[in-house]
Amino acid sequence: MRVDDKKMSDIDNIFDRAASGKSLVKKRETLTIDYVPEKLPFRDQEAAALAQTLSTVFKGARPSNLLLFGKPGTGKTAVVKTVVDRLVKKSGALGITVDVPIINAKLANSAYKMLFEIAEHLGLNKEEKKVVHFTGLSMGEATDRILQFIQNKKMRVILVIDEIDSLVDRNGDDVLYSFTRANERMGKGGFVSLIGISNSLTFKDKLDPRVRSSLSEEETVFNPYTVEQLRQILSERAKLAFSEGAITDAAINLCAAMAGREHGDARKAIDLLRVAAELAEREHALRVEEKHVRAAQEKIEKDTNLEVIKNATTHTKFVMLAITKSKNGNTGEVYEVYSSLCRQAEQEPLTQRRVTQIISELDQLGLVSTDIVSQGRYGRSQKIKVAVPLATVKDALKDDPTFSDLMSSSD
Repeated sequence: MRVDDKKMSDIDNIFDRAASGKSLVKKRETLTIDYVPEKLPFRDQEAAALAQTLSTVFKGARPSNLLLFGKPGTGKTAVVKTVVDRLVKKSGALGITVDVPIINAKLANSAYKMLFEIAEHLGLNKEEKKVVHFTGLSMGEATDRILQFIQNKKMRVILVIDEIDSLVDRNGDDVLYSFTRANERMGKGGFVSLIGISNSLTFKDKLDPRVRSSLSEEETVFNPYTVEQLRQILSERAKLAFSEGAITDAAINLCAAMAGREHGDARKAIDLLRVAAELAEREHALRVEEKHVRAAQEKIEKDTNLEVIKNATTHTKFVMLAITKSKNGNTGEVYEVYSSLCRQAEQEPLTQRRVTQIISELDQLGLVSTDIVSQGRYGRSQKIKVAVPLATVKDALKDDPTFSDLMSSSD
């Protein structure tokens, strides 16, 4: 398809303005999610505790398994990366080899992929000619081959599994059980220590008691940052990221206040700063101001909600649509509408109990709100309503063929 000359000219104008305009950001990479600063404010105690646990490596002993808990954006991953980086450098200087695979279980998306990434990091596939594949081996066999390799090579391995709850939610805790029990068979032939990072404080409740006791030999909880701590973190990051005078103190304070309302999430605060800068640059503003932060908050919320609904399961989408079509918003009516939508789409409805769980999950995500309303002598009932604009729900569902007819009937 050929783009007409006028549209091409508009595109060129956008690029020309970007090339000629003043850049408010001098180091854009410092506003990305992957950037880890040299200094981690307000996490000295947690970093020291982790370093103390891992320091037994230098005495020839296996460090205890460790679980780190805390809400998103509380510095868990950054602290681990900083400490293990120092550990690897120090051990290398002393002639001690320590391997530290850092695997994000959510990004790996399956236990097989996670095992493959571990094998790649350890060099198993390089030496053993791809003995751990995506397919062809059971998870138990793949795990055994990795552990046998560690034992044969007498390797010291500290395995970091970020978002470990995603692994357990999808695949159970069999792989974790194998790794936590591995040292019993290794003797002096190497060791494996686990560091699990979880956003869920109730993660341990999902584990088999045997896994729970061996995985959580030590625990550290990362508390949310306060608004003042977020303000100081953002001020330090702004010095790295922005040109002099390119952002106001008021904008930084507003970012901190908004993120402080969201469980003290530093990651969200920095993302808010990044999007605000992008919006300010697009309008050729001289500096990032409060209005850009507010606009960034609206944009992030809209984009996030849209993606969450788009990527939700089919039945979660049915529940969202049922809530928008429900007149009274009580649980029973929502379930009736949901069941009707399923039948129209020739899908088997889930149980009312499962739908109630989905509504609770949507409430936690901030996509719906639930209130208990008194009905006098008839007792109390739960009222459910969508907490995002109806247009966002429609935009998220419009390209899903399952919902095209259902959406048109809801207008």
